[in-house]
Amino acid sequence: MNIDNIIQKQRDFAPILAQKPLKYRLDKLGKLRAALKGEWQSALVEAMQKDFGKGEVEVLLSEILPTLDNLKILIGKSKSWSKPQKIKTPITLFGSTSYTQVQPKGNTLIISPWNYPIFLTLHPLTSAFAAGNTAIIKPSEHTPHTSKVISRLIASIFDECEVCVVQGDRVFSQDLLKRRFDHIFFTGSTEVGKIVMEAASKHLTTVTLELGGKSPTIIDNTANAYAAGQRIAWAKFTNAGQICIAPDHIYVHEAKLEDFNKGITEAVSQYYGNDPIHSLDYVKIVNQGHFKRLKNMLEIAQTEGGEIIIGGEYSEEHRKIEPTVIVNPPKHSAMMKEEIFGPLLPVFTFTDLEEPIAEINSREHPLVVYIYSKNKRNIKHIQRVTKAGSTGVNISLLQIANNFLPFGGTGHSGMGKTNGHAGFLEFSNRRSYFYQWGVPINKILSAPYNQRKLNIVKTLLKRFY
Repeated sequence: MNIDNIIQKQRDFAPILAQKPLKYRLDKLGKLRAALKGEWQSALVEAMQKDFGKGEVEVLLSEILPTLDNLKILIGKSKSWSKPQKIKTPITLFGSTSYTQVQPKGNTLIISPWNYPIFLTLHPLTSAFAAGNTAIIKPSEHTPHTSKVISRLIASIFDECEVCVVQGDRVFSQDLLKRRFDHIFFTGSTEVGKIVMEAASKHLTTVTLELGGKSPTIIDNTANAYAAGQRIAWAKFTNAGQICIAPDHIYVHEAKLEDFNKGITEAVSQYYGNDPIHSLDYVKIVNQGHFKRLKNMLEIAQTEGGEIIIGGEYSEEHRKIEPTVIVNPPKHSAMMKEEIFGPLLPVFTFTDLEEPIAEINSREHPLVVYIYSKNKRNIKHIQRVTKAGSTGVNISLLQIANNFLPFGGTGHSGMGKTNGHAGFLEFSNRRSYFYQWGVPINKILSAPYNQRKLNIVKTLLKRFY
């Protein structure tokens, strides 16, 4: 496969695709939708089982369903989104009208991660193609079985000049980034995001960076901490914590710690039994390198102090680490130095709400701030004084499931938005059109300037501004 030939094919075809009727693109997306609901579903489930040890229910819920939901929105709404939008024109520009019209950016590159390799590959692709772009897809080499199935799936629906999957390691990705694209959509770590942005800057290519960071959770003294513990257990230990929007660490009011501990302990037992390592519903760590990083983090945490209320065991054979909760480890423990991205959960107690707020604000802006509270004033206060890509109140993780809600980070947690209309616009250039029908104001107010024209300008300033 000659990558330069493929990129050139797509660059040549991009203006042709942009001129094709919208129905052409929607028909292709309809075929993808049918494939995910039908013949390709079992192959994707089998691939995820090989890569992650993930069962059919979890694959359908977390990978296929949200992809189909976004497809449904795109197929149903792209026609209205593609129409010219009339924009208000000030009265001082009399005799003119203004519009915006979306146009595709051109040929795009989508670099997807390993933690949700179906959803986080097809989700941006569907937005890119609905908006009229060609796409090169680089899936993760850490989920090889899933990447191979996705490659075959894409080739069965799209021509190579429209969408093409290319595969390779990190060196291949770095080489790929040297090429010119009209937009790059990257999902992954903050450190790699910096590399992507630096490479894009050399071609003045726009980027969408879906990154991560240490997303905190605050449980205040009014919250139902037992329910919070149960909901956080689901959000944190699903996919063994390998989720960019998983709760990274918890701040729980001292008076609510016991209820929280009870809720999270009971939930873990309910979800994965008394031996999570051997549970078929508890997925493995994606590869040996990531397992080693998490194992080292756990072993250091066990020596640093703090009370382990659940978990603490691991199995190299099964490449699994138990759901582990450590209460009040040192604030600068190993787990707090980087995004955990695994089933380790540090929990800190507080008595004054300003304590966790100050700690959150001392770090880079996270992807999400989660809040558990019954006090509207506290909720609004936390939202007002912290910065994050999004907020989840009295629930964790589910905000990503609303494809009508723009999703994305801010600062070190990313830039740009995805989901539904936001994702469609991310791959579009919102072009402005200004039409002059009558005599323009510059005809009246052009040089040479005199007292009459000065009076007109002063009248305009006084009346309209």
